[in-house]
Amino acid sequence: METILRHYLREDVTREISRFCSGRWAALECRSGGDSRTFYRYWPNGRPLTIKEPADIKRLINKFGNRVMRTIYGSANIYKKLEQREDVSAEDNILMSTPSWDVDGSLEEVELIKEAAKILIETLRSEGVEKSIYLVWSGRGIHVHLNEKAVSGEIWRRGPLRVSFAIAEYVLMRARDGLEKVCERSRSPDRRLKIENLMDIQRVFTAPLSLHRELDLVAITIKPNDLENFKLDWAKIENFRYWSGWNGFEDGEGDELALRALAEIKSDSRTMVGEEEAAPLARVGHVGRFQVMGLLQAARYYVLKGDLELAKSFGLNRAIFYAWAKKHGVTARRFGGSMRVGQLAEKEEVEEKVGDEVAYRSRSGYFTIGGQIQRPTDFHRMIAARFGPSFEKFWNAAIKYVKSFPENVLKSQRDFYEKIYLPVRDCPEKILEQIERDQKSSSLNKSQDPT
Repeated sequence: METILRHYLREDVTREISRFCSGRWAALECRSGGDSRTFYRYWPNGRPLTIKEPADIKRLINKFGNRVMRTIYGSANIYKKLEQREDVSAEDNILMSTPSWDVDGSLEEVELIKEAAKILIETLRSEGVEKSIYLVWSGRGIHVHLNEKAVSGEIWRRGPLRVSFAIAEYVLMRARDGLEKVCERSRSPDRRLKIENLMDIQRVFTAPLSLHRELDLVAITIKPNDLENFKLDWAKIENFRYWSGWNGFEDGEGDELALRALAEIKSDSRTMVGEEEAAPLARVGHVGRFQVMGLLQAARYYVLKGDLELAKSFGLNRAIFYAWAKKHGVTARRFGGSMRVGQLAEKEEVEEKVGDEVAYRSRSGYFTIGGQIQRPTDFHRMIAARFGPSFEKFWNAAIKYVKSFPENVLKSQRDFYEKIYLPVRDCPEKILEQIERDQKSSSLNKSQDPT
């Protein structure tokens, strides 16, 4: 703890964090014992957490001093004002949003991470952006940021969320072929290389010179031209080096890129390149427990409540939660309704009960966990696409399979897990086989009906 406090009291650290967080909704992650973490988004008086000047870092230490400060984040969005809770959810209160790309990988494959980031930089340069790019080593990868001030206010007035999403998606699609070739060379058994467009209203990024949430590494800023020379040693907590000119930009440099992106990107579909990319898969053998859980939970919600879009959101939400529970050694008999995340979960989310299970929905309506919203498009990317062309067949079969159980089973978290999920989790084909058996049985009964 002493090392952490000493780090956050450094003059250069407080200066760079406050420079990044100014105008942004800040977040603080603390450790409260063991692996327990809490995510704070509000001051004790209920106002959104903000960091406007270096002195605010000391205020954070004083206010949350009984916990172990770990990581400071800043929202992708820059707001007109952050004085009350309603300010953070009002889209007309957003001035700009920082277009960003996440290159995530293993510490064993730093060179591949650098290659992927370089492709994104080269793509931005080919689109006329040169002086407004900066990089942040996030701990296990690189965040490639486009300084939001490179885009003119007239363009931001078209809708900051739409503009930043379109830019991120447009660039990622342009860079996709090159990125895929790099990702094909990723072999790390624990963390394959992936590159994502993560832009949404709740997105936060690790602030420059903050500590990583788990690793004793600093989120250092890197000049694009210095990327080739970057080594992990640069991010060591006791002897880090960083680029102080990271917030430079050129007025209007990103305007043409933004206009091209807005003209081309019309949907909210997201691109992901790498390990978890949801390319159509012909063989069901590639479908894992995560996908089976998501499919059945979505079918469960749809059967009970009849809302298809929320069913997709709920299915992905529960799949993420059960994966988290397994990782932390929590059994189906012990865990409660949902993983909560400090004051964000307590203040910004609405509780919904599905039988005896509790999940949380954001103000946008979709379910959320760990501060992230699970949208239907994410369900398609992470669940549906793994079934390939067979998804519709599996979806219809899952609905019939779930309907074959009594309602009290569907409403019981434990019974759903043990009676519906467990029998098919390692062999999703059984969902189809069960329906085929039912259909054969029905046909046989009809043929034997004397009437």
